[in-house]
Amino acid sequence: MKYTLAHVTHEAVDKLGGIGTVLEGLITSPIYKQNVGRSILVGPTSAQIEVDPQKRLGEHGKVLYSSVDLIDECHLAAKFQPIEWAFNVSIIYGTRTYNVPGTNLTGESEVILIDVFNTNADRLAVFKLRLAETFGIDSKEYEKAWDFEEYVRLAEPAFYALRAILKDEQLPCILFSHEFMGMATAFKAILDGPKHFKTIFHAHECATARYIVEHHPGHDTMFYNAMRKAREQGLYVEQVFGDLKHYFRHALISKAHVCDGVIAVGDDTAREMHFLGRHFDHHHIDLVYNGIPAEKVTLDEKNEARKHLANYAEKLIGYKPDILMTHVMRPVISKGVWRDVGVCEELEQRFKHTDQTAVLFILTTAGGTRRKQDIESMSDEYGWPRNHREGYPDLVGPEIDFHNMIENFNANNDRIQIVLVNQFGWGPDALGDAISHEMNMHTLRVAADVEFGPATYEPFGISPLEPLFSGAVCVYSNICGCAGFVNHVTNGEPVPNVIVADYTQLNHDLPLDQILNMTQQQRDEIEARVSVEVADELMRRIPTTDTARSELIESGQKLVAKMGWDQVIQNTLLPMLQRVVSGKPSNSKTQPNHTQTA
Repeated sequence: MKYTLAHVTHEAVDKLGGIGTVLEGLITSPIYKQNVGRSILVGPTSAQIEVDPQKRLGEHGKVLYSSVDLIDECHLAAKFQPIEWAFNVSIIYGTRTYNVPGTNLTGESEVILIDVFNTNADRLAVFKLRLAETFGIDSKEYEKAWDFEEYVRLAEPAFYALRAILKDEQLPCILFSHEFMGMATAFKAILDGPKHFKTIFHAHECATARYIVEHHPGHDTMFYNAMRKAREQGLYVEQVFGDLKHYFRHALISKAHVCDGVIAVGDDTAREMHFLGRHFDHHHIDLVYNGIPAEKVTLDEKNEARKHLANYAEKLIGYKPDILMTHVMRPVISKGVWRDVGVCEELEQRFKHTDQTAVLFILTTAGGTRRKQDIESMSDEYGWPRNHREGYPDLVGPEIDFHNMIENFNANNDRIQIVLVNQFGWGPDALGDAISHEMNMHTLRVAADVEFGPATYEPFGISPLEPLFSGAVCVYSNICGCAGFVNHVTNGEPVPNVIVADYTQLNHDLPLDQILNMTQQQRDEIEARVSVEVADELMRRIPTTDTARSELIESGQKLVAKMGWDQVIQNTLLPMLQRVVSGKPSNSKTQPNHTQTA
């Protein structure tokens, strides 16, 4: 029998970030399709927005039922309308196809979107009371946070909508709570559907850990040392960092132990989940890493891509760089952009002696996709994206701080220039006619000599390893989940394609109270030391000849061949699903901090 999986997520229609990338990787994997009969993505929507009805499920979606648009091609009104009337919601149902660029991988999922804006208040109040009485979730504390309220409102109609479309022979349905978003639906399934549902908490991160890391001046340098010390002393997160119940994501995920299974995307994420409380000490956590793109590339293709990217760089910065560096990221503090700058400052001094030049493209956007007419206007008026101005359609939100940091670096260095590209996508449609029509996101990844990813919090980090297949040297933090994956497939042996920057290595051992009081100055000192180490290592590894590039392509290809979605699903996800459905405990006796490795 094939499995039936339901994924509760905010990325049921659009691939907005890591979860969408994971879903795409899973659903298009041949191994997944061999073992999963139905994939159903569930999420909220705003159905009152006037759009083409067939666009409600995105560019690659097909609407089969929509009470808003009076569509019922699959004759589901008799099943869906009682749910809509009972909860005063609107349901949109259909299918979505996936096509992975640059490959022949395809897949399809069903999609259920529910507009919960005007949900039945009385029914919602009863459900919230049950959450408080059974799970200790006091919704009154969090109702002003729409991220919380929306997914609590989603829970009951989502549960009944799934029951309406599932056949008995397709049960149990394995319900994935992707992060906190699906926890309320999982609670509903535990309360009222234990015979029909199995529940999985998929920890793409530990929101509690991210919150602490991002809000403390010591960031990861403080947190991971503090967590290690605390666990040695048998302490849990609230005993160390105080009451965190004001943070609704912590309140939700700290109850994930009630699910039938917990997945963590990285070794540290698993440790962070154990750190949440004593309930996790005896809860088996499965390590299911994210898959890495395993495309093929030749030296000629890499050189062609490098030529186009170098030509584009020359138009922006005035010279054709010898070394092409990139950092593709979300615009959040945890990506550690200042660490990129720190390494570049060290490289600048070394390049003066070697007579080399470089460019670093930082690709991130807090303002979404800029329109083509805005791109053309900014480019003509003041030379975007080399130059920027505050205010939309240019710099907004965190982009402003990134720009100020980068401009300060550029003004004081001439061997390396950093270009902030605050746009979604790559190529003429995204950047204008100054860039070659041969360029896109794929060719950007192929062209890179170096990819940065020195994050302060990174549960996995697909992006830092995306150019691995094309022979890039990938630089990422030791706290990144992908570091554990590489370490696993290489059996701990060093490889030329990756540099692991350890920003958690203290100059000397400190007691817990001193670690907790770490200042930014103390962290800065450690980061400065690591910047020197990373720069020295890059000078040894950056390829400058075709022979060196060929060798890195070959070693990168060998690595990614062991790190694809098929391998991840076969070796870790499927055994976990089988165990959860069978109701059998883990083969190994679970101990605190125990995880099952990939």
